Amino acid sequence: MAAMVSGGGAMTDQQWKVFFETCARVLGAGDRDAGRSLSWCAWTTFTSLATDVNYWKSGVPHADDVDAGFIKDSGVWGQPFLYRDLAHIIIPREFFWETGELSSYRNGTRQQDITALSTELTALGIDHRLTHLVLEVKLY
Repeated sequence: MAAMVSGGGAMTDQQWKVFFETCARVLGAGDRDAGRSLSWCAWTTFTSLATDVNYWKSGVPHADDVDAGFIKDSGVWGQPFLYRDLAHIIIPREFFWETGELSSYRNGTRQQDITALSTELTALGIDHRLTHLVLEVKLY
């Protein structure tokens, strides 16, 4: 059972900024390494959909990584992404992590409270879809 909240099909730069700031606040600090990250997501761009259909994955950007029109370079996402190019972002309810070498290997899962995130995004008027597995913003 999925819940679609609104359904405008477009996001302004300001809405993306609020979306990412809210994700960072509700879900916690992201990191490029899932083993050190409190949050996790995957995303693609319209440019990627037109060429190689790549999805990146990483922690949710820190509030300091969030600018007025883009995710900044060298932050959690490692490179800049213009909001107007973002096509799809997926935030799973649970993500797998692993860390260490063979002798010190550890792994596990982390839960993300995407229901609480959905409640906050709804109150802020940010369109998204919530399912039992993921929260997503899909613009195509």
